[in-house]
Amino acid sequence: MSSARAAERTTRRRVFAAWSIEIPATFDETFVGPDGYWHAWDEHRSVSLTSVVLTEAQRAVDAERILREIPPLDGDPIDELPRGLVGRAATRGAPQPARASRLIAGMLAMDGRPLVATIAADDHSWCRRTWLSIRGHDASVPPGSRTRANDGRAGCH
Repeated sequence: MSSARAAERTTRRRVFAAWSIEIPATFDETFVGPDGYWHAWDEHRSVSLTSVVLTEAQRAVDAERILREIPPLDGDPIDELPRGLVGRAATRGAPQPARASRLIAGMLAMDGRPLVATIAADDHSWCRRTWLSIRGHDASVPPGSRTRANDGRAGCH
């Protein structure tokens, strides 16, 4: 790793009410509001995050249940998770054409608040550091939140 890369200035982005991540201060960013999708990038690396609120019977869906109902991730599983969070992640080659050759795809959850993350770079150690920088924040699901599903399954909004 070059000394310039090692000394890179970073900033913590509170992307969603319940989630933040540390990214290089030089990254460009965009947020697609209707899709709940945030993306940050430079010439060779990128980070994408998506989150929703999940409720059932006007209560936040339990984080462990969210994880049980998400299919396994493709790739080689990663054992490390960001501090204090539950989830899973895997590393694999990035689909081409992409900015980078490798990526970490992960899913984290707090009650009622799943997060899907994709972190891509040629430098796997940068992907790992960025993945581990994700933090969950208290953002309780508002009382009386309603699901979009009418059949009793967990809904998202």
